Amino acid sequence: MDRARIAAYAQVMIIALAASVIYSAPYLRQLFKTSLLEAFSLSEAQLGNLSSTYALACLICYVPGGWLADRVEARKLLITALFASSATYAWYATIPSYEELLIIYAAWGVIGVGILWAAMFKQVRLLGSGEEQGRMFGSLEGARGLFEAILLTVGGFIFGLFATRELGMINVIILYTVSSAALGCMLLFWKSEPADDDTEEREKIRWSDLMIIVRQPSIWLLCIILSALYHVFWATIEFPSFAETGGFEMTLAAATALGAAKLWMRFPGGILAGMLGDRIGNPLVMIWLFFLSILSCLYLALMQTTLGWAWTLWVFIFPFALLAYGLRGVFWALLYNCPIPKRMLGTAIGVVSIIGYSPDAYVPQVAAGLHTHFDTTTAYQYFFAYVAVAAGVGMVASWLLYRLTLRNPAEEGV
Repeated sequence: MDRARIAAYAQVMIIALAASVIYSAPYLRQLFKTSLLEAFSLSEAQLGNLSSTYALACLICYVPGGWLADRVEARKLLITALFASSATYAWYATIPSYEELLIIYAAWGVIGVGILWAAMFKQVRLLGSGEEQGRMFGSLEGARGLFEAILLTVGGFIFGLFATRELGMINVIILYTVSSAALGCMLLFWKSEPADDDTEEREKIRWSDLMIIVRQPSIWLLCIILSALYHVFWATIEFPSFAETGGFEMTLAAATALGAAKLWMRFPGGILAGMLGDRIGNPLVMIWLFFLSILSCLYLALMQTTLGWAWTLWVFIFPFALLAYGLRGVFWALLYNCPIPKRMLGTAIGVVSIIGYSPDAYVPQVAAGLHTHFDTTTAYQYFFAYVAVAAGVGMVASWLLYRLTLRNPAEEGV
């Protein structure tokens, strides 16, 4: 590997490290939910409102964030996002009121999506040639998973050093505050060659360019594929709760360990899927990953939910998580198969994101509705069957994109 490629992958690692610091904090509830409730004196409903506020801010910022990514250098946006995140984390560490927390969570949505999201994916897309898009995006997804797992592990260790949950949470948040500021300072002095992003054309982008994007069939297929893969990802989120309350009599500690094991699969899942995508084609990899996801979800929907089958969940979680993270790792590499000019990549990413990530808003409601109308075990079975159907839709959309790619292969200059 020559020096230019080493430098490109170094940029991917730095972007992944920054993303892990910026996108982890809003999801600290994964490991510290009860501690957050106690430290900030929140009710379950208030914590849910904070998450909804963050999701709404993200939804609003996807397209404007893409527009910004087409006009401002990615390095500048990355530095801005890191310092802005550090400032909000410092505020967060003061244990502010519920009203202030609403502002902080909304700010995280603006920072993470309005400033960084599209710029991150656009930069990685431009760093690699058509033959290494899978490895580029697989490395991004895998490295993000590795860094997030390390941060959460260190955070858990720090939390355990303090006598009260409030002190523990304050110091966990300080870890994120210092990490963001330190990484931002490092990037101020780190010089790199900007990716080829048609800088001279930035100012020529008009709102009419949005019509160029939405008229592309491949863009709509990407929206469907992203929505489908996020259904599969939500199945992995529900998996620990299924293990605990679905009839297997698994303890809370064991179910939590099961969820933690899932997080460590993000690194190999993204890397392996990316490497395979560069060998046989990213659309083909998506087709096979969706097919295996259908089989996996159908297995969960039909399996025996008794104590005697609990051990199988420990065997199942590793390949299932690899599938979910493999889908995430390869997905954005599919951008190369869309005939979108480089100067509009950020806007295209915003359009795909606002539709593709919409399952974050309604899939939890689907799960809640099933639990309202059915007993716990039946509700989970119906939920996994529903995800299997969504994965089937994703497989069909991936096949259509594959056929479209065969008829209209992407050009390197696009």
